[in-house]
Amino acid sequence: MIADGGLDKSEMLRNSDYEEHGLWMWAAWFPIGLLLLISKRYAKKAWFSMHFLHAFLGYFTLIVTIVFGLKVTDFKPMESIHNMLGTVCIIVAVIGSLSGSFTAGTMRFYNGDAPWSEKERVTRVAEIHRYAGYLMLLLGNFTIATGVGHYYSDILDGDNRKALGPLSLITFCVFVAVFEAIYRIRNAYSHGHVKTPSPKSKGG
Repeated sequence: MIADGGLDKSEMLRNSDYEEHGLWMWAAWFPIGLLLLISKRYAKKAWFSMHFLHAFLGYFTLIVTIVFGLKVTDFKPMESIHNMLGTVCIIVAVIGSLSGSFTAGTMRFYNGDAPWSEKERVTRVAEIHRYAGYLMLLLGNFTIATGVGHYYSDILDGDNRKALGPLSLITFCVFVAVFEAIYRIRNAYSHGHVKTPSPKSKGG
C-alpha cells in the first residue's frame, strides 16, 4: 500500500482509455465472436435469420475493432507483439467483412444459376470468407490475450490479473471445441448432416 489515498501501485497506474479499449475488444471478439461462429456454422436450419444476424454482428465487430483500435493507437505497429497483432487483426477483419459482403452479393445476384453457384460461389468465393472468418476469430482472441498481458504486465507493472489473458483465450477455444463436438455428434447420430440451404434453380 502507498500513502497517497490508500491505493496500491496498480490502481494508480490504471488507464481508463486502455481499459475501455480492452473491454470493447473483448466483447467484440469473445461473446460476439462466438455468436458469429454459431450463426453461420451451428444454426444453419434457421439460415435466413441467422444470415442477417451474422452480417450485423460482423459489421459491428469490424466497427468496434477499427474505432477502438485507432482510439488508443500511437501508430507504432512494431512496438510490441500486441501492437503487431492488433494491426494484422484490423486488416484481417476488413478482408473478412469485404469477402462476406461480396459473397452475400454474389449469392443474391446469381441466385438460380445452379451450375455457377455450386462451382464458383460456394467453392471459391465463400471459401475465402469462411477461412478468413476462422482466422479472424482465432487471431482476434489471441490478440485480446496479448493485450491483457501487455496491460497488466507492462502498464500495471506485473499485476497478477495478467492471467486473465490466457484464461480468456483458453475458454474461447474450449467453447468452440464443445460446440464443434456437439455439432458433429448431432450430425452423425441424430438428425443427419445440417447443410446450408441451396439456391433454387430457375423456375423452381
